[in-house]
Amino acid sequence: MYTNAIKYWLDSFSGENEMENETERLPHQITHVWQLTAVITALVMAAIGVGSLSIGQGNESTFFSVSGWLIIGVAVVVLLVMLALVPYRWRFWTYRISDRDVELHKGYFFRKQIVIPIARVQNVTLDQGPFLRWQKLQGIAIVTAATSHKIDGVSLETAEQLKELIMKLAKEARNDL
Repeated sequence: MYTNAIKYWLDSFSGENEMENETERLPHQITHVWQLTAVITALVMAAIGVGSLSIGQGNESTFFSVSGWLIIGVAVVVLLVMLALVPYRWRFWTYRISDRDVELHKGYFFRKQIVIPIARVQNVTLDQGPFLRWQKLQGIAIVTAATSHKIDGVSLETAEQLKELIMKLAKEARNDL
């Protein structure tokens, strides 16, 4: 599965330098990672609530009992909200790489568009935690002098190719300055 940016990079060796500027979506496997993250977050919160409940029952303290049930309730709400937002998050998370910039788009109701000029890119880092590794994905961090921006997860092959493409374009942009 080659993105348009990768096709541009591969075509650059044959002298074709016209890049199509279509946006790309994250692979659908990222939804499994987000769902698992939501479940683990809720489980940690629920464990804290159960711990508070057990302290409250051992000491007959109403404060710990009430706060324990409250924490468990919040954990359930957090789980339901995070799971409900996974399809929304996947549908509206896109990226586009051109010879001038990298664009990241997130959200529909709360839109966020990040444009990173290629000339400002200092480094591209690939990262892969256990959940991403389970789905055979890698995150891409695009580092500038001011901050770092992340593409949550793409296939292993695509991640390596995007890293090479972005760094190649960044070197070319710096040479043009």
